This record gives sequence, C-alpha cells and structure tokens, in this order.
Amino acid sequence: MAEPTDRPLPDHVTTPLLTLILTRSMDEDYAHVAQKRADAGEPSTGSPQPHWISLVAVGVLGLMIAVVAVQTDRRAEVDELGRAALIDQIEARRQRVGDLRADVGELTDSIRTSVARGNEIDGQLQTLKANVSRLEVRTGFSAVRGEGVRITVDNEPGADVNSEIRDEDLAYLVDGLWAAGAEAIAVNDQRINLLGGIRNTSRAIHVNGRPVNEPYVVSVIGDNDTLQARLLQSSQGQAWFALVNTFGFRYTPENVDDIRLPAAPGPVLRDVIEIDAGPNGPPEGEESAP
Repeated sequence: MAEPTDRPLPDHVTTPLLTLILTRSMDEDYAHVAQKRADAGEPSTGSPQPHWISLVAVGVLGLMIAVVAVQTDRRAEVDELGRAALIDQIEARRQRVGDLRADVGELTDSIRTSVARGNEIDGQLQTLKANVSRLEVRTGFSAVRGEGVRITVDNEPGADVNSEIRDEDLAYLVDGLWAAGAEAIAVNDQRINLLGGIRNTSRAIHVNGRPVNEPYVVSVIGDNDTLQARLLQSSQGQAWFALVNTFGFRYTPENVDDIRLPAAPGPVLRDVIEIDAGPNGPPEGEESAP
C-alpha cells in the first residue's frame, strides 16, 4: 500500500478570499492590457500596472462586504429580540387558552348541575300534576271518561210514599260503589264530590243541591269486570240490596265500555274582605275570612 505524500496545497486553496479576488482581477487586467499592446505592435513594458478602475472596483467590493457584515450582525440582534417577543406572546396566549379551558370546564359543570336540578324539578312537577289530576278525579272537579257500570234505579210501580227511594237509600248504593273500587260516580249527570251530597227535600232527592228525578241513573267509572261483584261483597252494598229486596226497588246494572262524566260545579265563595288580624287576632266583633 502506497504511503501518503505531503503535497503542498494549491494557492487558490490557501489564499484568503479577498486577496484571491484582488489578485485574479488584477491578473486579468494585466493580461487584457498586454494583449491590446501586442495587437497594436507596441513593445511590452514588463510587468503591467494595475488599472485604476480595478482598484476602485475592489475597494467598492470590500466596502460592500463590510456593510453586509455589519447589517447581518444588526439583523441577527433584531431577529433574536423578535424571537424572544414572539415566544413571550406564545406563552401568554397559551396561558390565556388554559384559563379559558378552565372557565369552560366550570361552566360545563354548572350547566350539568342546572340541568340535573331542572330535571329533578320537572319530575317533581310531573308528580304534583299527577297527584292533582288524581285528586280532581276523586273530588269530582274534573271531567273524566272510561269503562264502568251504568245502574238504573227506580221505584216499584204504585209504591206508596214510605216505599219510595230516599236519599239515604241512594247513599248506601253510592258508598258501596266507592268501596267496590269506583273512581268516579254521577247520579243523573250530577257528579258526586266531596263538597256535595245526596239529600232529601220533602219527597225530592237533591244531588249537589240540585233536584234529580226518577229513574235514577247511577253512572260509575271503574273496572267493569269486578265492580258489580265487589259491590255485593261490601257492607254498604249488602245493605242496599236488602233495601231492594224489602221495598221492591228496580235495579238494572249494565257494563259500559265508555262512560263520560262531567265535572262537578265549583264551590260558590262568599265575598269577603281580608283583615289584618295583627298579633292578637281579629278585632272584637269581627271574624277572619275562611
């Protein structure tokens, strides 16, 4: 294997760039002048002198290089400052985004809590509405419809006054129907309610304060598969059927798939004036409004 030899590097490698540019530019000028003199037949004057234009060009080039170097240093400082400012802005924006995300998380939790609370309140409202509806049905202040039984009750033909159906007789029937599972009852389209009742005025029967005539049609909403059987099992129902057998009342039940009952008339309130009772109650001789 051949050993490496230490050879000197060529001049264009070891010569500084500015010196190399100056030397090559001057050599080219010398060669150009010598060629012009040879073409003109003038004798060579030895080593050619550098042309003044070449010197000026080299000087301008050096000045430009120096200016570019200075501007490059200044621009590097400006770029560094701009980079630092940009990094600061990025960090500030990143912190702002983090704060906004935290706010969004808190708002989301608040919305979820509000929605859950709203659903809870809505459920309570639905329960209250259902309770009110059931109470309206039971108290008679709401029109209703459904399956049930229609019972027609009448006096025996030619019955005397003592053998006629009275208010307490119908009350036995109505109470027995409630005990048998009735949901709503009306007598001759007069809805039975908590504030009303069945009363006798002379020989006439009144329901909710309104007279009803025979035959008495008792409309009942409930399970028509069990209502009549359970009526027979109740104590009030047994008392009613004892009256039927004793006085010969006519009793005709009929299962109905769709019965409509009107709402009972609302209560009539007196005109009252609210009085501030104070700590010791109403003034003497005055009553507080009910």
